[in-house]
Amino acid sequence: MKFNQNLLADIFQDGMVFPRNKDFKVGGYIAPKQKVEVNFNQHAYFATSDENGKWKITLPSVNDDIVNSLTVKSNNKTQTISNLKFGRVYLLGGQSNIEYRLKDEKHYQEIVSKLKELKYSNLYYYNIPQVDYVDPKTGEVKPKDLQVEHWHHINENNAGMVSAIGFYMMLALQESGIQEPIAVVDCFKGGTSASVWIKETDLARDTDLKHAFLDKYHETIAGKSWEDFDRETKAYNLTVEKHNRDLAKYLKMHPDTSLSTAKNIVGHTPWPPPYRPDLYTRPSGLNETMLKQIEFGVFNQMVWYQGENDTDRAKYYDKLLPLLIHTWRQTLHDPSLPVKLIQLPGYANYPDNSGAEIRQTQLVVSRTVPQVDLVSFIDGGEEHNIHPTNKGTMGMRLGKIMAGDDYAGTPYVEKMDASSEGTKFRFVFKIARCQKLHLEKETYLKVKYFDKKVEQIKLNADNLQNNKLILELDDLSKEISYAYENYPHHIGLYNELNYPLSPFRVGFIKKVM
Repeated sequence: MKFNQNLLADIFQDGMVFPRNKDFKVGGYIAPKQKVEVNFNQHAYFATSDENGKWKITLPSVNDDIVNSLTVKSNNKTQTISNLKFGRVYLLGGQSNIEYRLKDEKHYQEIVSKLKELKYSNLYYYNIPQVDYVDPKTGEVKPKDLQVEHWHHINENNAGMVSAIGFYMMLALQESGIQEPIAVVDCFKGGTSASVWIKETDLARDTDLKHAFLDKYHETIAGKSWEDFDRETKAYNLTVEKHNRDLAKYLKMHPDTSLSTAKNIVGHTPWPPPYRPDLYTRPSGLNETMLKQIEFGVFNQMVWYQGENDTDRAKYYDKLLPLLIHTWRQTLHDPSLPVKLIQLPGYANYPDNSGAEIRQTQLVVSRTVPQVDLVSFIDGGEEHNIHPTNKGTMGMRLGKIMAGDDYAGTPYVEKMDASSEGTKFRFVFKIARCQKLHLEKETYLKVKYFDKKVEQIKLNADNLQNNKLILELDDLSKEISYAYENYPHHIGLYNELNYPLSPFRVGFIKKVM
Protein backbone atom coordinates (compact mmCIF):
# COMPACT_ATOMS: atom_id res chain seq x y z
CA MET A 1 0.00 0.00 0.00
CA LYS A 2 0.95 3.67 -0.30
CA PHE A 3 0.17 6.64 1.90
CA ASN A 4 -1.25 10.09 1.19
CA GLN A 5 -3.03 9.08 -2.01
CA ASN A 6 -5.82 11.64 -1.60
CA LEU A 7 -5.79 15.43 -1.76
CA LEU A 8 -5.47 15.56 2.02
CA ALA A 9 -2.82 13.71 4.03
CA ASP A 10 -4.12 10.50 5.61
CA ILE A 11 -4.55 11.99 9.08
CA PHE A 12 -7.39 14.17 7.73
CA GLN A 13 -10.43 11.89 7.87
CA ASP A 14 -14.06 11.85 8.96
CA GLY A 15 -14.43 12.25 12.70
CA MET A 16 -11.16 14.13 13.12
CA VAL A 17 -10.63 16.29 16.19
CA PHE A 18 -8.98 19.71 15.76
CA PRO A 19 -7.87 22.05 18.56
CA ARG A 20 -10.51 24.53 19.63
CA ASN A 21 -9.65 28.24 19.72
CA LYS A 22 -6.40 27.67 17.85
CA ASP A 23 -5.56 28.22 14.17
CA PHE A 24 -4.99 24.88 12.49
CA LYS A 25 -3.48 23.49 9.28
CA VAL A 26 -4.70 21.23 6.51
CA GLY A 27 -2.46 19.92 3.77
CA GLY A 28 -1.15 17.00 1.78
CA TYR A 29 0.80 15.90 -1.28
CA ILE A 30 -0.43 16.17 -4.90
CA ALA A 31 1.16 16.94 -8.26
CA PRO A 32 3.69 19.81 -8.16
CA LYS A 33 2.55 23.37 -8.87
CA GLN A 34 -1.16 22.55 -8.63
CA LYS A 35 -3.74 25.01 -7.30
CA VAL A 36 -5.73 23.94 -4.25
CA GLU A 37 -9.00 25.35 -2.93
CA VAL A 38 -10.25 24.65 0.59
CA ASN A 39 -13.84 25.48 1.50
CA PHE A 40 -14.42 25.80 5.23
CA ASN A 41 -16.95 27.66 7.34
CA GLN A 42 -18.41 29.46 4.30
CA HIS A 43 -15.04 30.76 3.16
CA ALA A 44 -12.65 29.70 0.41
CA TYR A 45 -8.88 29.47 0.96
CA PHE A 46 -6.28 28.97 -1.76
CA ALA A 47 -2.75 27.57 -2.09
CA THR A 48 -0.40 26.10 -4.71
CA SER A 49 1.61 22.94 -4.17
CA ASP A 50 5.39 23.31 -4.21
CA GLU A 51 7.92 21.56 -6.44
CA ASN A 52 7.53 18.39 -4.37
CA GLY A 53 3.72 18.50 -4.47
CA LYS A 54 3.37 19.58 -0.84
CA TRP A 55 0.66 22.06 0.02
CA LYS A 56 -0.82 23.45 3.22
CA ILE A 57 -3.29 26.09 4.32
CA THR A 58 -3.77 27.57 7.78
CA LEU A 59 -7.42 27.97 8.76
CA PRO A 60 -8.79 30.29 11.46
CA SER A 61 -9.68 28.96 14.88
CA VAL A 62 -13.12 27.58 15.70
CA ASN A 63 -14.72 27.79 19.13
CA ASP A 64 -17.58 25.32 18.68
CA ASP A 65 -18.72 22.26 16.74
CA ILE A 66 -21.13 24.03 14.42
CA VAL A 67 -18.68 23.74 11.53
CA ASN A 68 -18.46 20.01 10.88
CA SER A 69 -17.13 19.59 7.32
CA LEU A 70 -14.30 20.69 5.05
CA THR A 71 -13.89 20.31 1.29
CA VAL A 72 -10.72 20.36 -0.82
CA LYS A 73 -10.64 20.80 -4.59
CA SER A 74 -7.71 20.49 -7.00
CA ASN A 75 -7.34 19.52 -10.65
CA ASN A 76 -10.95 18.33 -11.00
CA LYS A 77 -10.70 16.19 -7.84
CA THR A 78 -12.69 16.78 -4.66
CA GLN A 79 -12.33 15.42 -1.13
CA THR A 80 -14.66 16.16 1.77
CA ILE A 81 -14.16 15.19 5.41
CA SER A 82 -17.09 15.53 7.79
CA ASN A 83 -18.21 14.95 11.37
CA LEU A 84 -15.36 17.19 12.50
CA LYS A 85 -14.86 17.98 16.18
CA PHE A 86 -13.10 20.87 17.94
CA GLY A 87 -11.65 20.40 21.42
CA ARG A 88 -8.33 19.40 22.97
CA VAL A 89 -5.76 17.41 20.96
CA TYR A 90 -2.60 15.94 22.47
CA LEU A 91 0.36 14.36 20.71
CA LEU A 92 1.88 11.26 22.36
CA GLY A 93 5.41 10.23 21.37
CA GLY A 94 8.13 7.85 22.54
CA GLN A 95 8.65 4.12 22.84
CA SER A 96 7.00 1.09 24.40
CA ASN A 97 5.81 2.50 27.73
CA ILE A 98 3.73 5.20 26.06
CA GLU A 99 2.75 2.67 23.36
CA TYR A 100 1.54 0.19 26.03
CA ARG A 101 -2.05 -0.46 24.93
CA LEU A 102 -5.09 -0.24 27.14
CA LYS A 103 -5.99 -3.85 26.30
CA ASP A 104 -2.85 -4.98 28.16
CA GLU A 105 -3.52 -2.86 31.26
CA LYS A 106 -4.87 -4.65 34.33
CA HIS A 107 -8.06 -2.55 34.58
CA TYR A 108 -9.03 -3.00 30.93
CA GLN A 109 -12.12 -5.15 31.51
CA GLU A 110 -13.37 -2.70 34.13
CA ILE A 111 -12.91 0.14 31.62
CA VAL A 112 -14.78 -1.82 28.94
CA SER A 113 -17.71 -2.36 31.32
CA LYS A 114 -17.90 1.37 32.03
CA LEU A 115 -17.71 2.16 28.31
CA LYS A 116 -20.65 -0.16 27.71
CA GLU A 117 -22.55 1.84 30.31
CA LEU A 118 -21.57 5.04 28.50
CA LYS A 119 -19.67 6.24 31.57
CA TYR A 120 -16.92 7.74 29.39
CA SER A 121 -17.75 9.77 26.31
CA ASN A 122 -16.30 12.38 23.99
CA LEU A 123 -12.86 10.72 23.93
CA TYR A 124 -11.04 10.06 20.65
CA TYR A 125 -7.76 8.71 19.28
CA TYR A 126 -5.80 8.30 16.07
CA ASN A 127 -2.86 5.89 15.78
CA ILE A 128 -0.17 6.94 13.31
CA PRO A 129 0.63 3.86 11.16
CA GLN A 130 4.00 2.47 12.25
CA VAL A 131 5.79 2.64 8.92
CA ASP A 132 9.32 1.22 9.06
CA TYR A 133 10.40 2.07 5.54
CA VAL A 134 9.13 3.61 2.32
CA ASP A 135 10.57 2.28 -0.94
CA PRO A 136 12.01 5.36 -2.70
CA LYS A 137 11.15 3.95 -6.15
CA THR A 138 7.67 2.51 -5.68
CA GLY A 139 6.41 4.33 -2.61
CA GLU A 140 5.38 1.00 -1.07
CA VAL A 141 5.64 0.82 2.70
CA LYS A 142 7.05 -1.77 5.06
CA PRO A 143 5.51 -3.69 6.85
CA LYS A 144 3.35 -4.61 3.88
CA ASP A 145 0.30 -5.46 5.99
CA LEU A 146 -0.14 -1.90 7.31
CA GLN A 147 -3.51 -0.31 6.76
CA VAL A 148 -4.54 3.32 6.59
CA GLU A 149 -5.70 4.34 10.06
CA HIS A 150 -8.96 6.04 11.04
CA TRP A 151 -10.11 8.36 13.80
CA HIS A 152 -11.83 6.48 16.61
CA HIS A 153 -14.54 7.66 18.97
CA ILE A 154 -13.61 5.51 21.95
CA ASN A 155 -16.06 2.75 22.83
CA GLU A 156 -15.94 -0.79 24.24
CA ASN A 157 -14.97 -2.22 20.82
CA ASN A 158 -11.94 -0.05 20.00
CA ALA A 159 -10.60 1.20 23.35
CA GLY A 160 -8.02 -1.58 23.57
CA MET A 161 -5.72 -0.05 20.94
CA VAL A 162 -5.33 3.39 22.49
CA SER A 163 -2.29 4.20 24.62
CA ALA A 164 -3.11 3.24 28.22
CA ILE A 165 -1.38 6.33 29.59
CA GLY A 166 -3.13 8.44 26.95
CA PHE A 167 -6.53 7.04 27.91
CA TYR A 168 -6.11 7.68 31.63
CA MET A 169 -4.71 11.12 30.88
CA MET A 170 -7.91 11.94 28.98
CA LEU A 171 -10.02 10.63 31.87
CA ALA A 172 -8.20 12.92 34.30
CA LEU A 173 -8.66 15.87 31.95
CA GLN A 174 -12.35 15.08 31.69
CA GLU A 175 -12.66 14.75 35.47
CA SER A 176 -11.06 18.20 35.80
CA GLY A 177 -14.19 19.64 34.18
CA ILE A 178 -13.26 19.72 30.48
CA GLN A 179 -16.46 18.99 28.57
CA GLU A 180 -15.27 19.49 24.98
CA PRO A 181 -13.93 16.58 22.88
CA ILE A 182 -10.53 15.27 23.99
CA ALA A 183 -8.25 13.38 21.60
CA VAL A 184 -4.80 11.84 21.48
CA VAL A 185 -2.71 11.26 18.38
CA ASP A 186 -0.38 8.33 19.01
CA CYS A 187 3.00 8.65 17.28
CA PHE A 188 5.27 6.12 18.97
CA LYS A 189 7.10 2.85 18.45
CA GLY A 190 8.64 0.47 20.98
CA GLY A 191 12.37 -0.09 21.13
CA THR A 192 13.34 3.25 19.62
CA SER A 193 16.24 5.51 20.41
CA ALA A 194 15.63 9.24 20.28
CA SER A 195 18.03 9.19 17.32
CA VAL A 196 15.48 7.47 15.04
CA TRP A 197 13.09 10.43 15.41
CA ILE A 198 15.63 13.16 14.59
CA LYS A 199 16.49 14.48 11.12
CA GLU A 200 19.69 13.02 9.69
CA THR A 201 20.99 16.52 8.87
CA ASP A 202 20.49 17.55 12.51
CA LEU A 203 22.34 14.46 13.80
CA ALA A 204 25.14 15.12 11.33
CA ARG A 205 25.72 18.67 12.59
CA ASP A 206 26.93 17.41 15.96
CA THR A 207 30.27 15.60 15.81
CA ASP A 208 29.53 13.32 18.76
CA LEU A 209 26.06 12.33 17.55
CA LYS A 210 27.30 11.82 14.00
CA HIS A 211 30.02 9.48 15.22
CA ALA A 212 27.89 7.58 17.74
CA PHE A 213 24.84 7.03 15.55
CA LEU A 214 25.24 7.83 11.85
CA ASP A 215 28.84 6.69 11.39
CA LYS A 216 28.25 3.54 13.43
CA TYR A 217 25.20 2.70 11.33
CA HIS A 218 26.93 3.25 7.99
CA GLU A 219 30.02 1.32 9.11
CA THR A 220 27.83 -1.60 10.20
CA ILE A 221 25.92 -1.92 6.91
CA ALA A 222 28.86 -1.11 4.60
CA GLY A 223 29.57 -3.74 1.97
CA LYS A 224 26.62 -5.96 2.89
CA SER A 225 24.07 -7.29 0.43
CA TRP A 226 20.36 -7.78 1.04
CA GLU A 227 21.16 -11.48 1.38
CA ASP A 228 23.54 -10.60 4.22
CA PHE A 229 20.88 -8.50 5.94
CA ASP A 230 18.31 -11.27 5.61
CA ARG A 231 20.74 -13.86 7.01
CA GLU A 232 21.54 -11.65 10.04
CA THR A 233 17.85 -10.96 10.65
CA LYS A 234 17.02 -14.68 10.46
CA ALA A 235 19.73 -15.52 13.01
CA TYR A 236 18.47 -12.78 15.32
CA ASN A 237 14.87 -14.00 15.04
CA LEU A 238 15.98 -17.54 15.94
CA THR A 239 17.72 -16.17 19.04
CA VAL A 240 14.55 -14.34 20.07
CA GLU A 241 12.44 -17.45 19.48
CA LYS A 242 14.76 -19.52 21.68
CA HIS A 243 14.59 -16.88 24.41
CA ASN A 244 10.79 -16.89 24.26
CA ARG A 245 10.70 -20.70 24.51
CA ASP A 246 13.06 -20.66 27.49
CA LEU A 247 11.00 -17.97 29.19
CA ALA A 248 7.72 -19.82 28.61
CA LYS A 249 9.27 -23.04 29.95
CA TYR A 250 10.49 -21.31 33.09
CA LEU A 251 7.11 -19.69 33.74
CA LYS A 252 5.38 -23.04 33.28
CA MET A 253 7.71 -24.65 35.82
CA HIS A 254 7.34 -21.70 38.23
CA PRO A 255 3.72 -20.54 37.82
CA ASP A 256 3.87 -18.27 40.88
CA THR A 257 6.81 -16.29 39.51
CA SER A 258 6.14 -12.87 38.00
CA LEU A 259 7.17 -12.12 34.43
CA SER A 260 9.66 -9.51 35.61
CA THR A 261 11.33 -11.96 38.01
CA ALA A 262 11.41 -14.67 35.35
CA LYS A 263 13.07 -12.32 32.86
CA ASN A 264 15.64 -11.37 35.47
CA ILE A 265 16.53 -15.06 35.82
CA VAL A 266 16.19 -16.32 32.24
CA GLY A 267 17.38 -13.13 30.62
CA HIS A 268 15.69 -10.29 28.80
CA THR A 269 14.59 -10.30 25.19
CA PRO A 270 17.64 -9.92 22.90
CA TRP A 271 17.83 -6.35 21.64
CA PRO A 272 18.51 -4.55 19.36
CA PRO A 273 18.05 -6.39 16.08
CA PRO A 274 20.89 -6.06 13.57
CA TYR A 275 20.97 -2.87 11.52
CA ARG A 276 19.54 -2.92 8.00
CA PRO A 277 18.50 -0.09 5.66
CA ASP A 278 14.79 -0.91 5.87
CA LEU A 279 14.58 -1.31 9.66
CA TYR A 280 13.06 1.42 11.83
CA THR A 281 15.91 1.30 14.36
CA ARG A 282 18.28 3.03 11.91
CA PRO A 283 19.17 6.64 12.77
CA SER A 284 16.51 9.08 11.50
CA GLY A 285 14.45 6.14 10.23
CA LEU A 286 11.09 7.11 11.75
CA ASN A 287 11.62 10.81 11.20
CA GLU A 288 10.77 10.32 7.54
CA THR A 289 8.19 7.57 7.89
CA MET A 290 6.13 8.35 10.99
CA LEU A 291 6.91 11.92 12.04
CA LYS A 292 6.22 13.09 8.50
CA GLN A 293 2.64 11.83 8.87
CA ILE A 294 1.87 14.47 11.50
CA GLU A 295 3.61 17.43 9.84
CA PHE A 296 0.25 19.15 9.21
CA GLY A 297 -1.03 18.53 12.74
CA VAL A 298 -1.76 21.17 15.36
CA PHE A 299 -1.74 20.15 19.02
CA ASN A 300 -2.46 21.67 22.41
CA GLN A 301 0.44 19.84 24.04
CA MET A 302 2.90 17.04 23.43
CA VAL A 303 3.85 14.17 25.75
CA TRP A 304 7.25 12.50 25.34
CA TYR A 305 8.00 9.23 27.18
CA GLN A 306 11.26 7.68 26.03
CA GLY A 307 14.84 7.08 27.08
CA GLU A 308 14.92 3.39 27.92
CA ASN A 309 16.55 2.54 24.59
CA ASP A 310 19.25 5.18 25.04
CA THR A 311 20.56 3.91 28.38
CA ASP A 312 23.37 2.06 26.58
CA ARG A 313 24.60 5.44 25.27
CA ALA A 314 23.32 7.69 28.04
CA LYS A 315 26.21 10.13 27.73
CA TYR A 316 24.71 11.39 24.45
CA TYR A 317 21.19 11.95 25.78
CA ASP A 318 21.88 15.52 26.88
CA LYS A 319 22.31 16.30 23.19
CA LEU A 320 19.69 13.94 21.78
CA LEU A 321 16.74 15.05 23.90
CA PRO A 322 16.85 18.82 23.24
CA LEU A 323 17.49 18.09 19.56
CA LEU A 324 14.49 15.77 19.44
CA ILE A 325 12.20 18.40 20.96
CA HIS A 326 13.54 20.92 18.44
CA THR A 327 12.94 18.47 15.55
CA TRP A 328 9.34 17.76 16.52
CA ARG A 329 8.52 21.42 17.06
CA GLN A 330 10.16 22.30 13.75
CA THR A 331 8.24 19.56 11.91
CA LEU A 332 4.99 20.85 13.37
CA HIS A 333 5.90 24.51 12.75
CA ASP A 334 5.15 25.20 16.40
CA PRO A 335 8.35 26.39 18.16
CA SER A 336 6.59 26.96 21.48
CA LEU A 337 4.57 23.73 21.60
CA PRO A 338 4.29 22.80 25.32
CA VAL A 339 5.95 19.47 26.10
CA LYS A 340 5.35 17.21 29.09
CA LEU A 341 8.46 15.11 29.58
CA ILE A 342 7.85 11.88 31.48
CA GLN A 343 10.79 10.95 33.66
CA LEU A 344 11.77 7.27 33.53
CA PRO A 345 10.52 5.14 36.43
CA GLY A 346 12.86 2.91 38.36
CA TYR A 347 14.23 -0.24 36.69
CA ALA A 348 17.20 -2.20 38.00
CA ASN A 349 18.59 -3.73 34.82
CA TYR A 350 19.86 -0.69 32.95
CA PRO A 351 23.62 -0.84 32.30
CA ASP A 352 25.78 0.78 35.00
CA ASN A 353 23.79 3.70 36.47
CA SER A 354 22.49 4.91 33.11
CA GLY A 355 18.83 5.05 34.17
CA ALA A 356 19.73 7.65 36.79
CA GLU A 357 21.82 9.54 34.23
CA ILE A 358 18.90 9.66 31.79
CA ARG A 359 16.58 10.99 34.53
CA GLN A 360 19.08 13.70 35.43
CA THR A 361 19.23 14.74 31.77
CA GLN A 362 15.43 14.84 31.60
CA LEU A 363 15.40 17.09 34.67
CA VAL A 364 18.03 19.44 33.20
CA VAL A 365 16.24 19.64 29.83
CA SER A 366 12.94 20.45 31.53
CA ARG A 367 14.68 23.35 33.30
CA THR A 368 16.63 24.70 30.34
CA VAL A 369 14.39 24.24 27.28
CA PRO A 370 11.41 26.65 27.23
CA GLN A 371 7.90 25.23 27.58
CA VAL A 372 9.14 21.82 28.72
CA ASP A 373 7.88 20.44 32.04
CA LEU A 374 8.88 17.29 33.88
CA VAL A 375 6.36 14.71 35.08
CA SER A 376 8.15 12.29 37.38
CA PHE A 377 7.07 8.71 37.86
CA ILE A 378 10.08 7.64 39.90
CA ASP A 379 7.73 6.07 42.46
CA GLY A 380 6.00 3.83 39.91
CA GLY A 381 8.72 1.54 38.62
CA GLU A 382 9.11 -2.22 38.97
CA GLU A 383 12.57 -3.53 39.81
CA HIS A 384 12.92 -6.04 36.99
CA ASN A 385 10.08 -4.99 34.66
CA ILE A 386 10.93 -2.24 32.21
CA HIS A 387 7.18 -1.89 31.49
CA PRO A 388 5.54 -1.01 34.83
CA THR A 389 1.90 -2.03 34.87
CA ASN A 390 0.46 0.91 36.82
CA LYS A 391 -0.33 3.00 33.75
CA GLY A 392 -3.50 4.26 35.37
CA THR A 393 -1.58 6.04 38.13
CA MET A 394 0.81 7.57 35.63
CA GLY A 395 -1.90 8.62 33.21
CA MET A 396 -4.09 10.17 35.88
CA ARG A 397 -1.15 12.08 37.34
CA LEU A 398 -0.20 13.31 33.88
CA GLY A 399 -3.76 14.36 33.08
CA LYS A 400 -4.17 16.21 36.36
CA ILE A 401 -1.01 18.17 35.67
CA MET A 402 -2.01 18.87 32.07
CA ALA A 403 -5.39 20.16 33.20
CA GLY A 404 -3.53 23.17 34.53
CA ASP A 405 -5.36 23.39 37.83
CA ASP A 406 -2.15 23.16 39.89
CA TYR A 407 1.56 22.91 39.11
CA ALA A 408 2.80 22.53 35.53
CA GLY A 409 4.90 19.54 36.56
CA THR A 410 6.31 17.64 39.48
CA PRO A 411 8.63 19.18 42.12
CA TYR A 412 12.37 19.53 41.62
CA VAL A 413 15.38 21.16 43.24
CA GLU A 414 15.36 24.72 41.95
CA LYS A 415 18.23 26.14 43.95
CA MET A 416 20.84 25.01 46.47
CA ASP A 417 22.57 27.23 49.03
CA ALA A 418 25.63 26.08 50.97
CA SER A 419 27.16 27.74 54.00
CA SER A 420 29.51 26.88 56.85
CA GLU A 421 29.71 27.85 60.50
CA GLY A 422 32.61 26.54 62.50
CA THR A 423 32.99 22.90 61.65
CA LYS A 424 29.42 22.50 60.40
CA PHE A 425 28.27 22.66 56.80
CA ARG A 426 24.67 23.52 55.98
CA PHE A 427 22.93 22.77 52.65
CA VAL A 428 19.50 24.18 51.84
CA PHE A 429 17.67 22.84 48.78
CA LYS A 430 14.77 25.00 47.62
CA ILE A 431 12.06 22.88 45.98
CA ALA A 432 10.08 24.34 43.08
CA ARG A 433 6.41 23.43 42.59
CA CYS A 434 6.03 22.78 46.28
CA GLN A 435 4.60 24.60 49.25
CA LYS A 436 4.93 21.85 51.81
CA LEU A 437 7.44 19.04 51.40
CA HIS A 438 6.70 15.88 53.37
CA LEU A 439 7.92 12.32 53.92
CA GLU A 440 5.77 9.37 52.89
CA LYS A 441 8.17 6.66 54.05
CA GLU A 442 11.76 5.95 55.03
CA THR A 443 13.95 8.15 52.84
CA TYR A 444 17.71 8.69 52.49
CA LEU A 445 20.10 11.10 50.87
CA LYS A 446 23.47 9.79 49.67
CA VAL A 447 26.49 11.93 50.53
CA LYS A 448 29.91 11.44 48.95
CA TYR A 449 32.88 13.16 50.57
CA PHE A 450 36.17 14.29 49.11
CA ASP A 451 38.00 11.55 51.01
CA LYS A 452 35.83 9.03 49.04
CA LYS A 453 33.71 8.17 52.08
CA VAL A 454 30.00 7.56 51.27
CA GLU A 455 27.24 8.07 53.82
CA GLN A 456 23.48 7.39 53.76
CA ILE A 457 21.60 10.12 55.65
CA LYS A 458 18.14 9.16 56.87
CA LEU A 459 15.72 12.10 56.63
CA ASN A 460 13.20 13.12 59.26
CA ALA A 461 10.79 15.99 59.84
CA ASP A 462 13.66 18.22 61.06
CA ASN A 463 15.14 18.15 57.56
CA LEU A 464 11.99 19.69 56.05
CA GLN A 465 10.83 23.26 56.28
CA ASN A 466 7.92 24.20 54.01
CA ASN A 467 9.42 23.94 50.50
CA LYS A 468 13.00 23.44 51.69
CA LEU A 469 15.12 20.37 52.28
CA ILE A 470 17.85 21.08 54.85
CA LEU A 471 20.94 19.02 55.53
CA GLU A 472 23.70 19.65 58.09
CA LEU A 473 27.01 17.78 57.83
CA ASP A 474 30.22 17.61 59.84
CA ASP A 475 32.36 17.62 56.71
CA LEU A 476 32.25 19.21 53.28
CA SER A 477 30.60 16.92 50.75
CA LYS A 478 31.69 16.30 47.20
CA GLU A 479 28.22 15.22 46.05
CA ILE A 480 24.70 14.97 47.46
CA SER A 481 22.08 12.89 45.66
CA TYR A 482 18.54 11.63 46.09
CA ALA A 483 17.19 8.48 44.41
CA TYR A 484 20.10 8.66 41.95
CA GLU A 485 20.29 5.01 40.95
CA ASN A 486 18.63 2.77 38.39
CA TYR A 487 16.06 1.46 40.85
CA PRO A 488 15.93 3.59 44.01
CA HIS A 489 14.41 1.82 47.03
CA HIS A 490 13.97 4.74 49.42
CA ILE A 491 11.69 7.22 47.66
CA GLY A 492 9.62 9.22 50.07
CA LEU A 493 9.76 12.97 49.34
CA TYR A 494 6.51 14.45 48.04
CA ASN A 495 4.88 17.86 47.71
CA GLU A 496 1.47 18.70 49.17
CA LEU A 497 -0.27 17.24 46.09
CA ASN A 498 1.59 13.93 46.51
CA TYR A 499 3.73 14.45 43.43
CA PRO A 500 7.17 12.85 43.98
CA LEU A 501 10.29 14.97 44.12
CA SER A 502 12.45 14.36 41.05
CA PRO A 503 15.69 12.47 41.72
CA PHE A 504 18.71 14.74 41.70
CA ARG A 505 22.47 14.84 42.05
CA VAL A 506 24.39 17.99 43.02
CA GLY A 507 28.19 18.19 42.97
CA PHE A 508 30.48 20.65 44.75
CA ILE A 509 33.92 22.12 44.16
CA LYS A 510 35.96 22.20 47.36
CA LYS A 511 37.66 25.56 46.77
CA VAL A 512 34.31 27.36 46.52
CA MET A 513 33.68 26.74 50.21
